[in-house]
Amino acid sequence: MNGINTETLGWHLIGWDGDEQASHITDLNRVEILRIRDLFPGRDDDFLETAVHEVPPALYSAMQSAIPHLEFREGLEYQIGGFLLSV
Repeated sequence: MNGINTETLGWHLIGWDGDEQASHITDLNRVEILRIRDLFPGRDDDFLETAVHEVPPALYSAMQSAIPHLEFREGLEYQIGGFLLSV
């Protein structure tokens, strides 16, 4: 897991508009990441914590099945990634 303590991590699903503005942000927790991480087979981290991962439209349905509260808005490009909650 790259030596990262997931208890100090948070995650965002971010929808970017055509002006490269983050116009739709959804917070995710560790349990939710565990439900979807296998949808990203090219990752080199266990918890999507060390890089930003593109979320192609082909994954939207599977992600919503795993995390029902997720919403994807038309016209946005989505990415998911982790960040430190505290130091």
